[in-house]
Amino acid sequence: MKNKKFLLGLLIFLLGVVGVLSLLTSELPMNALPALVRERFTDAQIKLLVLLNPVALVLIMVCIGTPLHERAGLSVPTLMGWLQGTPIRAVFAQQVKAGVVYGALAGVLLVGISFAFGDTIAADQEKLAAGIKPSLLARFLYGGITEEILIRFGMMTLVLWLALKMLPSTAAAWTSIAVASLVFALGHLPAVFAVITEPSASLYAYILLGNIAGGLVFGWLYWKKGLEAAMIGHAMAHVVMVSAEQLLPG
Repeated sequence: MKNKKFLLGLLIFLLGVVGVLSLLTSELPMNALPALVRERFTDAQIKLLVLLNPVALVLIMVCIGTPLHERAGLSVPTLMGWLQGTPIRAVFAQQVKAGVVYGALAGVLLVGISFAFGDTIAADQEKLAAGIKPSLLARFLYGGITEEILIRFGMMTLVLWLALKMLPSTAAAWTSIAVASLVFALGHLPAVFAVITEPSASLYAYILLGNIAGGLVFGWLYWKKGLEAAMIGHAMAHVVMVSAEQLLPG
C-alpha cells in the first residue's frame, strides 16, 4: 500500500509539473521585473526561473496531500484505482459528470459576478489583460490541474485533517473548503500587483469574491467526488469563461 501511495504522489506531482510547464506558453509581465534581472537574463531564462517556485510548491503540497488525504476522508479515486488495477470507468464517469455540471455552474456564476461589477472594474481589467496574458493551455492545465493540487490536494487536505481534531466532520469539511478558497483568492493578488500598483477597491472585491465562489465549488467537488472531479470542474469553469469572453467581448 505504501508503494501505491508513493506512486500516487509521484503521478500527482508529474501532473502538477505538466501544468506548471504550460505557463511557458503564456506571456509573463516582464516589465514588472527589476531592470537588473531583465539585463542579466533572457526572457526564456526568466520564464524557466519563474517556474522553479510553483514546482517547489507542487512538491510540498504533494508531500502533504499524499499521506493525509485519506486520513481526512478525501480521495483520488480514479488515479488510485488505476494504480491498484481496479475498475475505474464507472467512478471516472461519475467524476466527469459532476465536474462538468458543477464546473459549468461555477463558470456561469463567475461570468455573472464579472457582469455585476461591470464598469467599476473595466479600466483595471484592461490593464490586467494587457499585462497578464495566460494562454488557453495554461488556463486549462495550470488552473485545472496545478492549482487544484496546490490548493485542494495540499492546503485543503491539511486544514481538514487539522480541523477534524476539533470539529464535527461536516463543519471541519466546510471550514477547510472556506480556508482553501480564501487562500486561492488571495493567491491571485500578487499577479495583479505586478501589473497594477494601486488596484481599486472594486477590483479587490471582484477578485476575492469571484475566486472564493469558484473555490467553494471546487472544494465541494474534492470533498464529495474526489480530486479528479475538482480538476475537471476547474477546467470546465474556464471553458465557460473563455466561451463568454469570445461570445460577449464587451
